[in-house]
Amino acid sequence: MKNSVVSIQVGKVKAYGDKSSSEFLDKYWESAFFKEIVNSKISVSKNGLNGDEIADTIHHGGVEKAVFANSYENYREWAEFLHVETLPFGALGENLTISGLHESSVYLGDIHKIGSTLLQVSQPRKPCYKIAKRWNNKKFTNEIYTTGLTGWYYRVLKEGEIDFNDEVIVSKSDESRISILEANMAFANPIKHRDILETILSIDSIAPNYRSSIEKRILGEFALEYMRVD
Repeated sequence: MKNSVVSIQVGKVKAYGDKSSSEFLDKYWESAFFKEIVNSKISVSKNGLNGDEIADTIHHGGVEKAVFANSYENYREWAEFLHVETLPFGALGENLTISGLHESSVYLGDIHKIGSTLLQVSQPRKPCYKIAKRWNNKKFTNEIYTTGLTGWYYRVLKEGEIDFNDEVIVSKSDESRISILEANMAFANPIKHRDILETILSIDSIAPNYRSSIEKRILGEFALEYMRVD
């Protein structure tokens, strides 16, 4: 079975909740997490998919996190965890839902040809509290972090267009061959997997902010506050 784009999503920033509430489920937040399916070919620039917006521009978006992809192979696991029968495309807030690829088979630095674009895997996605908010489940963010099934970010090497069912062709893979899953497991346990973290630092194509987080993680200085859901 070929690797392919099974769904494309973009979202607009919207406000949710109540500014006066202190409860997790009702507390005010802004996000473009709730994305709509694109049913036609879409243009992709250095900053991402046409029409897609970012609420938290400090932690998300930009040229190093221009496109967020998630593996459709994880959907059954997340549906079971959330106790729902099925999940809609874009359930994890991703732009591209991809079948045939998985965190264990996507490597840092990989270059993927999709449609007329060239995209490079720049880093794993770091799950934040908004995933838990979206699904009204305080444990969901940590579950994604623990399993390492986070999805991955692309930078855009060549602008172009992507369409539904486009094949994802791996045109180049970094010689270090550190998968997204390996990188996530190492980040979660830096003492046990320091060698993997040091190998990651040798990959020239990783995003600068990701490189900084790896360096801090090795030194025990990287906080995980972005995952807090209280």
